[in-house]
Amino acid sequence: MKNVFNRAGALLVLTLVGLSVPASGRAEVYYSVRGLLADQFRQSDRVDFKRIQLSDQQREQIQSQLGQKLAKDEYIFYVAHSGDRIDGYALFDREIGQHEYIDFATFFDSEGRVTRVEVVAYREPHGDGIRSKRFRKQFVGKGSTSKFRPGHDIDVISGATLSARAMAKAVKRASVLLHDIVLTSS
Repeated sequence: MKNVFNRAGALLVLTLVGLSVPASGRAEVYYSVRGLLADQFRQSDRVDFKRIQLSDQQREQIQSQLGQKLAKDEYIFYVAHSGDRIDGYALFDREIGQHEYIDFATFFDSEGRVTRVEVVAYREPHGDGIRSKRFRKQFVGKGSTSKFRPGHDIDVISGATLSARAMAKAVKRASVLLHDIVLTSS
């Protein structure tokens, strides 16, 4: 991969680092944005980004589809390219666990199917079992029409129920945003 960071990369790293330390002072940061993008898209020629600003109508549509309020109106999707071909997408986002935020990275193929999910930063004292490969691989192959229901089509982990729900919400949100906003406008 020749160029992982274009314009937004440094800003996003600073934002995630600045937001990653909770009031309790405990945060486990497992990945950098740059490192994770380089690992996932190592075969790609370049990775750039697409900043999406949701209109009021788009926001209402997404919220209705998710059954939850969106915390923000702007998202940055990373787009990996090889020549004219899109290799995949990534979204770095966060969701509240029991008391603290959990930062996630969701990766997609060019068709919008989940290829990988990672916990980027974890702040809760319990529930980090969601980092296990066995748990995370449940999301692979899912897309915007998948249900992502913990306890139904997503197994939960004893002692990490709220963290599992947070991951399911974050991956579902990323899938719907990618499909309904990025892929439909391309």
